[in-house]
Amino acid sequence: MAMFLYALVAVACQLVPSVLAATLRVQIPSSSLLPNPNTLPASTHATLTSGYGPPIKAVLRRGNYFEFPDVTTVGSHLLDIYTRDYVFAPYRIDVSPSPDSAGTVITGAWEIYRGTRWTDRGVAFVTAPTDKLDLSAKVLAKKDFYEQRQGFNPLTLLKSPMILLGIVALVFTVGMPKLMENLDPETRAEYEEMQKNSPMGGLTRAMQGGGTGGPAENFDLAGFLAGSSKSSGTDKPSEGIRERKR
Repeated sequence: MAMFLYALVAVACQLVPSVLAATLRVQIPSSSLLPNPNTLPASTHATLTSGYGPPIKAVLRRGNYFEFPDVTTVGSHLLDIYTRDYVFAPYRIDVSPSPDSAGTVITGAWEIYRGTRWTDRGVAFVTAPTDKLDLSAKVLAKKDFYEQRQGFNPLTLLKSPMILLGIVALVFTVGMPKLMENLDPETRAEYEEMQKNSPMGGLTRAMQGGGTGGPAENFDLAGFLAGSSKSSGTDKPSEGIRERKR
């Protein structure tokens, strides 16, 4: 008889905290990022952490939910959900003693944001103290461990400086003759005269194998790039050079 009474008292002691302590149930609903919560791996779990004791851990159950049946620690708790493929929003859960001090109740639940102050909270999910709270977890993002290989995009060629220079050169090559044809005779003659007197114009004609006998044909490109004085190409050689030539 004594053994029976001892066992009955032990069972009663185990049941009393579950009745008096606050209970938190976290459901994972389907969403655009997570259409089917049943695909979550078995390693998915949630933790309830406070500064007054070890974290409380809950595993994912068949109905896609976590349950913390006996939250007896008073204070603010951090609810985190860990899974392999998704990132869930963290929550702040405040637990206080019940009015009769016989247990605990949940007095506040908010979504919080990582990297901000603990007092920065979102929308409140609790309007009045309750001993049981049903909370829906929100998926923030899907984890990507591999970078997707990008396909060939012809538009990326336009970002190359060499391609841009080639396009500009092609436009000038095709467009300049058309532009010259549309010029009036006086403007065209003036432009051709400027080209004849231009050193670069003479260089272009020399590279093409032609020439008009102008002074630009004797243009010294190396001296021009070196910054030396401009030479007309008609200077007579010195007497010493002439004697050596003899």
